[in-house]
Amino acid sequence: MLEWVREKARKLGFSTVIGKSSNGGNGRRAFVTLICESGGSYTEYKIKTRREIVGLVKCECLFRLRGYLLTAGDWSLKVGDGRHNHDMTDVLKGHKTVGRLNPNECVHLNEMVDSNVPSRQMLTNLRKRNCTTSTTIKHVYNACHRYRRSIRGTRTNMQHLLKSLVDHDYVYHYTKYHDYDDVSDVFWAHPNSIKLFNTFSMVLVLDSTYKTNKYRLPLIEFIGNTSTMKTFYISFAYMMSERQDNVNWALERCHELLHPKDLYPKVVVTDRDNALINVVETVFPNATTLLCSYHIGQNVRANCRTDCKVKDLKDMDGEEIKSGSVVKTVMAASMDIVDSETGEAYIDNWNQLKVVCGKFPKFLEYVEKTILDPVKDKVVKSWVDKAIHMGNTTTNRAESAHARLKKYLSSSMGDLSTYWKSVHDMLELQHTAIHASFQTSIIMFEHRFKGKVLWSRLI
Repeated sequence: MLEWVREKARKLGFSTVIGKSSNGGNGRRAFVTLICESGGSYTEYKIKTRREIVGLVKCECLFRLRGYLLTAGDWSLKVGDGRHNHDMTDVLKGHKTVGRLNPNECVHLNEMVDSNVPSRQMLTNLRKRNCTTSTTIKHVYNACHRYRRSIRGTRTNMQHLLKSLVDHDYVYHYTKYHDYDDVSDVFWAHPNSIKLFNTFSMVLVLDSTYKTNKYRLPLIEFIGNTSTMKTFYISFAYMMSERQDNVNWALERCHELLHPKDLYPKVVVTDRDNALINVVETVFPNATTLLCSYHIGQNVRANCRTDCKVKDLKDMDGEEIKSGSVVKTVMAASMDIVDSETGEAYIDNWNQLKVVCGKFPKFLEYVEKTILDPVKDKVVKSWVDKAIHMGNTTTNRAESAHARLKKYLSSSMGDLSTYWKSVHDMLELQHTAIHASFQTSIIMFEHRFKGKVLWSRLI
């Protein structure tokens, strides 16, 4: 009966809501009173909010219907007053009641929420299923929020996060803020990620990312790679800050994932964060620490553009020298130092840089005192290649992991429980792809290994 009335009202240019109803208790007959959406009078809120109400829908419309439930399950509908004191409209989009989702649409939308479908695509999908729907993006946002709140129940974000970690057999740790009950740092790892880490513990890449949650907590990600060169997440850690104590706690929890305990990564790659470098050398004293050559190159380029400015300089032919060509020449000489494969080549390239930067002593001093003297064994190829780094001399593997993660999050204003749901779905798909790569490496044979020429001399 309600659907029939709403459909008729929609065609006439208005919408109806339930004004009063009874389920038939105390010997009374069940009934429902339907009024116009603009019926009734506005009641002012007693407690003022920061957002002032700029208008109202109710204008004391007189329209009224009354329906009674009959014994056979049918309804008897009577018109109490058929008058309206407002104009009808041909388009009802934007009306709150008309745009509400029906039960079937709610079920479909909940499935899309579980699949991490963006809200704008949810609305597009709903419109394809029902081209006459008046649902707006605001209705979709509200329905998604109600569904997530129904899953969480009365639990807080942190309580729901910890419950989800327990339900899915994650290994997790957390610390409290001083003597309070507030959680400051959270660390967790997927059980399949722990198995992969114990199998492929040669290289560990560390990097932090930001703008992943509405609390603005930094997230440190522990990244590894398999024998099939697939990237996998080892663990995650939300920290109150990136101080040395917080980072040390997170790395110790990561070390505890390795079995036996004397197992450790042979190479740890990170950016030039002094707190992180000091902690890595403390937690993994036997590991070789490498710095991201890409970020160092970016820093060198930034200083080169600042310190290697050309003013009124001319070449041997009398033509004016452009700053862009000078920067390009200096950067090429700087990168030759990083790419030096031997100690002799390193010395030769360093002397060549001195010749190129003869007119830029400030930049030359920056390269010598900031990069080469303190960290050349962590950057220059002749020292870096002494460790088995599997090609990981930059944190680009972690940067690409950051980008993939943020695609799943789709928003930087989510809470921790919503964030974990997206991370869990991403990890499940990642582990599936990794296991598929293992099977591919077993059953597939490269063409260059098919012939018998390679093994003919072993017979």
